[in-house]
Amino acid sequence: MEVTPAIKVRGAPSNGYGYGSGYGYGYGYGSGYGDGDGYGYGSGDGDYWAATITGFAAKWSDAQRRRMQELADAGAKIAFWRSDASGSAANGGCNAPVSIGTVERVPGPLRSDCGQGQLHATLLPHKWQGERWWIVALIGEVREQDDKMWALHREVLGECV
Repeated sequence: MEVTPAIKVRGAPSNGYGYGSGYGYGYGYGSGYGDGDGYGYGSGDGDYWAATITGFAAKWSDAQRRRMQELADAGAKIAFWRSDASGSAANGGCNAPVSIGTVERVPGPLRSDCGQGQLHATLLPHKWQGERWWIVALIGEVREQDDKMWALHREVLGECV
């Protein structure tokens, strides 16, 4: 089953330009030459880490992949979360150890800053500490800032192994 989560990703616009020229000659069939130059600008939404989620999920059970797709289709943000070896928060948070299928909820309201008392995730997992990498769904209202996002409801979908 191919899973393509509806993931909101952000990428920096990219700029580029180029110049090229060339000349050629062919034996008996003709000859030709040419040159040209050009300039281009491109931008796009894309993120390396978001693209890896389906690769990690390919190793999961069908039920896990179906659940990820259901949540993505419902508008959940699919992202990474890192924990210590026991499955507890590794970046200053506090939670009971998680496992696949753990659903966490914290009381609101959802704050505009990402401090304590919020459930976190990221699309840049390499920027955070932790021995274990999880793919999670942030459900409901989600706030984002730089390399992190947070919500009041998080479901652990699977581990990146």
